[in-house]
Formats: sequence, structure tokens, C-alpha cells
Amino acid sequence: MNVIITGASRGIGLELTREALAKGDQVLAVARKPEDSSGLTELATKYGKNLQTLAVELSHPESAQRIVAGVKDWKQVDVLFNNAGIYLKGDSIADFTQSFHLNAVVPLYVTTALLPKLRASSSPKAAHITSLMGSIEDNSSGGSHAYRASKTALNMFSKCLAVENEWLTSLVVHPGWVKTEMGGAGAPVEIPDSAKGIWEVVRGASPETSGTFLDFKGQFLPW
Repeated sequence: MNVIITGASRGIGLELTREALAKGDQVLAVARKPEDSSGLTELATKYGKNLQTLAVELSHPESAQRIVAGVKDWKQVDVLFNNAGIYLKGDSIADFTQSFHLNAVVPLYVTTALLPKLRASSSPKAAHITSLMGSIEDNSSGGSHAYRASKTALNMFSKCLAVENEWLTSLVVHPGWVKTEMGGAGAPVEIPDSAKGIWEVVRGASPETSGTFLDFKGQFLPW
């Protein structure tokens, strides 16, 4: 398969990349500074031409088109992971603007720009890494307003993509509370366990599950 993964330089994105390469997939790993990632360097040495890296600042307006240009020689894109995101704890206008732009708007624009390449696949999938904190029904503690709201918006965008493109399997996946820089050392889920579970969910996804909200164990989550 041909796979695109954003936010691939570390954490879940890096492990998703590792899992894909181990399965024999061809991967475009998108990151702000992929050359600074020792993990990507190691994978490039091991897997050679099956791994391509692309330096993209996703906050820039031309980022989606740069990703499209990065796969111009691919006949199709089979799986797109919109994994990159930020967690800002404040409530300033800047916090809301950055959170919505990077966590919700960028995934929508990237997916939309790649629709022609996805449509060329026999089983196209767009997986957007969300959070249970984006669930309105599950919210019992409040707080983290910008982050929560941006992930709720991402969930809605994914549903819209599913409704508007019946040929595309679009879903949002909660990776669990993962032991990353964002999740912290006290998180109960290890990065490899989360990434492996996400891949199992995505590989097993079908048009019937398009537009749904699942966790990395394949359980359906409340909106």
C-alpha cells in the first residue's frame, strides 16, 4: 500500500510509520523537520526507498499542495493518516486559532487535496487521529477548551468527508492515553501498543464503518 503519515517524526506518527514499513508498505512521512528525527533516519537506513520524507510546516497555507506534490509519482494513495496535532491548554484567541487550524482545518484541507489520489485506490482510507476529549457525551470534567473543541471539529469534518465521498472510508481514531510527549510519562498506553491497534482498526475498516469514531482497540466511542 501507499501510505501518507503526518506528524511522523516522533511518537505515534513515527510508530505508525514503523508498522507500515514492517508490513512492506511505501510511506511518505511528513514532518516539520524530518532530518532531525533519529527514528526516521534509522528507518530510512533499514527500509531504503520504501520510506520518503517530506519537510512541511503544516500551518502554512501551501502545506496541502506540497504533500500532493510529494506523491505526484504515486498512482494512488491507499491510506492517509492525519496524525499531526497540538495540545494547548490555554484559552487565548491564539490558543483557539492554532488548535483549530492544526487539529481540524489542516486535516480537512490535506484530505481534500489528496482526494484524487485516494480515489485511484481500490480501498481508500483517511484516518484522523482524534481524542476522546473531543467527545461531547463523554465530557465530565471540562477544561482544555481549545483542544477539546478542535478535536470535536475534526470529528465533524471526518463525518462530512464520509458523507460527501461514499467511496472513501473516513474515520476518527482515539489512540488512547499514550505515553508520548503530549500524554506524559504517567500515561498507561505504550506507543507501540497504540500504533499497532490503530493500524488494526484502519486495515480492518470498510465503507460500513466510514464516518465512525473508534478507539485503538476497535471500540465505538460516543460522539
